[in-house]
Amino acid sequence: MIILIYGADSFRSKRFLQELKNKFINDVDPGSQSLDSIDGTSSNLQEIKDKLETGSLFVKKRFLIVDKIFSNKKEKLFGELEAYLGTLSANQDNILVFYEEDINSKARPLKAKEKKLFNFLKNQPYSQEFLTLGPKALAIFIQKEAASLGKAISASGAERLAKANDNDLWLINGELRKLAFASQEKTISDNSIEASFSFKAADNIFALMDAIGKKDKKSGKRLLIEQYLAGASDEYLISMFGRQFRLLLQAKAAADNGQSADILVKELKLHPFAAKKAWEQSRNFSTEELKNLEKKLIKIDAANKTGQGEAKTRFLLLISEL
Repeated sequence: MIILIYGADSFRSKRFLQELKNKFINDVDPGSQSLDSIDGTSSNLQEIKDKLETGSLFVKKRFLIVDKIFSNKKEKLFGELEAYLGTLSANQDNILVFYEEDINSKARPLKAKEKKLFNFLKNQPYSQEFLTLGPKALAIFIQKEAASLGKAISASGAERLAKANDNDLWLINGELRKLAFASQEKTISDNSIEASFSFKAADNIFALMDAIGKKDKKSGKRLLIEQYLAGASDEYLISMFGRQFRLLLQAKAAADNGQSADILVKELKLHPFAAKKAWEQSRNFSTEELKNLEKKLIKIDAANKTGQGEAKTRFLLLISEL
């Protein structure tokens, strides 16, 4: 089984990936011996084949996650991989998941060979795209999330929560959980949303990203620890670090091409203030530095997905190496 999980909404896409992993662990592999992850940015066909075809003595099926294959610089890999996958499409024994975030968009267009592989993957029966939710759909999603926590929230409250957190589902989910656990009432009131001290945590995550952009190691470490103390999950922090590195890379490319921050406002729909800040902070890094940071983050994500080491320690090390 081949599955492509992709789209700008990394919260829902990562949740879907986690659901697939949980089902595999519960139904097939309680010891997670046949669950593995590969950094697609630097992998090759042989590594993918070896990981997929080398099973455990106790579990015949394999569950392999290939992360960000479309960031791989080996162009011939895409044609080789498509040919290999064509022989696997009818094979239901193994589960091969390709995970991407923003891809085949204006901000991340694909070349011809990449697009051919992308089209093959997205047409697989269980592949799913997770687009950013519009205002109404986002409010409905928040109400459903609240219901799953045993609470109700009004449409206006859901809209206020979304707006206060920049429509970012990672932020929204964290705030919603805090509000749900703090409230003794069945309904999360609009007043409790307005009064919630937890909105400071949302400010702190942006302060953390600002420290990363400035290469301020001391503040970065302190703010990271504050995020964990506030209840931030590893997955949330991985997503926010990834967002920051992608933004800085896009800003760096714009600056190197002689473009102003206005291009980020136009193409990425960023607020002018955020676009200007990213454009200015990109000067603190070389393109190679930012790509290396992305690779380190992919390794943190892969280790987190397979339970290998504490993400918090890896994040602190990453900040130390800025």
